Parts: sequence; structure tokens; C-alpha cells
Amino acid sequence: MKIHAAVALTLFALACTPSTATAEEGSQPCIQDAFSICGQFIPDRERVAACLFTNRAKVSAACRSSLAHFKPSAT
Repeated sequence: MKIHAAVALTLFALACTPSTATAEEGSQPCIQDAFSICGQFIPDRERVAACLFTNRAKVSAACRSSLAHFKPSAT
């Protein structure tokens, strides 16, 4: 399960990372927040992303900054 969670978060990070940044740079700001605030939605990266957007006030400043560049997909 932990491997699936790590893969899901990596894929989420890659999907939300501008193409000019490396995967490692893009995945760092929100990983801890994803686990601590939105862990119940792992490994569903879309639900994790929606959770992070919904909880913007609770996530770290670095994650909030990363989220500011992206819009959640409409469901």
C-alpha cells in the first residue's frame, strides 16, 4: 500500500509540475501535506489533489504556492 501511495503522489506531483521543473522539485512542496491532510484519499491522485485544493488554508505555504499555479479539474 505504501508503494502505491508513493507512486500515486509522484504521479500527482508530475501532473501538477510545470514542465520546466524537475519531478523532484515539483513533488516536494505537497508530499507531507498530502499524507497528513489528505491521506485518506491516497492512492487516488485526483481526490488527493481535490483535497489539497479544498484545504488550501491548512497546507504549508510552499504547497499553497505550488497549488496557486493549477486549477482543480471540474467534476
